[in-house]
Amino acid sequence: MCPFWKRTSSDSILSQEKAIIKQIYNSGACGVAFEGGEPLLRKDLPEILAFSRSLSLQTSLITNGTLLESRIDEIAPYINGSLFVSLDGLEQTHDSIRGVSGSFAKTLRGICAAKDKVPLTINSTVMAENTEEIEDIVVLAKELDIKISVAIAHEYCNANASSPDPAKIPKIAHRLLEMKLEGYPIVNSRGYLKVIAKEKKWTCKPWAIINIDAYGNVVLPCYVHNDYASTVSIFENGVKDAVHKFDWKKVENCKKCTLHCYVEPSLVLSRDFHTYLDWLRNYRSRYVPDELNS
Repeated sequence: MCPFWKRTSSDSILSQEKAIIKQIYNSGACGVAFEGGEPLLRKDLPEILAFSRSLSLQTSLITNGTLLESRIDEIAPYINGSLFVSLDGLEQTHDSIRGVSGSFAKTLRGICAAKDKVPLTINSTVMAENTEEIEDIVVLAKELDIKISVAIAHEYCNANASSPDPAKIPKIAHRLLEMKLEGYPIVNSRGYLKVIAKEKKWTCKPWAIINIDAYGNVVLPCYVHNDYASTVSIFENGVKDAVHKFDWKKVENCKKCTLHCYVEPSLVLSRDFHTYLDWLRNYRSRYVPDELNS
């Protein structure tokens, strides 16, 4: 699980957030996803999202969902990408992982309040604590009529949750492939599921996803390679210059993770046909009106 919630420094102010977003826009990026910690803790989040949307950026948000029920109407007008809500087990397991009793119930209420207002996907991370419940979470997503994305936990240097037993991952991946073919709303591509099953090779293209922390520091080449340490200030260098000046060749054969946020776009950019088709199907089902999909 991502350890960013442990940061103790204060948030950047609204003007700084807007400056960061403008830098992202000027770099040629087509979209931005806001994550945490927990972004819904910010009172000015609607203004941040509105500014991103005003620049025609595809604007997405990643949340634990516990505050979603009370805040969805504030943020829904500005999310034209996706709302990703983390759900990492059934009630007892999820609450144990999150360390907060009642977290599952709050998240579920938030999901139900939001699912008809924005494109919503459940994010579920496979870790040692929940390997026996992944299939149940996928079934729950189908019952809720919501898409679900499944990822394998990466053990950052100071994360709490642990990665699952490597011997269990291929079995999990095969079952997810079966469920996807059975019609369960799994958005992961077949290519990604084959990668985590160790049945497909891939080449990481980390430049496809550029990480910028809350203070305007670019993380190059990625959070995994840097143990989530920031490196270059965009206020001193600019996003485009920072990315162009980085020596990407030194990480072109990196295999430190199988995080779906890197594997999926890397497969598409490697012209993996089936992954591209899966992405296209997901896009059509998420953003194209039903009457145009028929």
